[in-house]
Amino acid sequence: MAEARRIGRVSAGGTDGSTLERRVERLEEDMAEVKTSLRGIEGRLGGIEVSLARLDGRFDGFDKRLQMIPNVWQTIAIMSSMLIGMAGIIFATANFLRP
Repeated sequence: MAEARRIGRVSAGGTDGSTLERRVERLEEDMAEVKTSLRGIEGRLGGIEVSLARLDGRFDGFDKRLQMIPNVWQTIAIMSSMLIGMAGIIFATANFLRP
């Protein structure tokens, strides 16, 4: 806040140019740091894109595999037919082995 007041102060030749120059230099240094940080972030994003491309390749056939999994009613039908079949086998062997 005090620096902002100093910048707006008028000297004999106009605004105080030295503080303005210092602020511009500081901004330029900060921008250089920001650019360096952004380059690092861009490198990391490139690595993330490669990882996502690999994952995308892994999940290409995943939808087809999910469609092959039976739903609830299909599972109930499979289990009931297996139970009926087992009951028939048990009934047949019990009648066959009866003396």
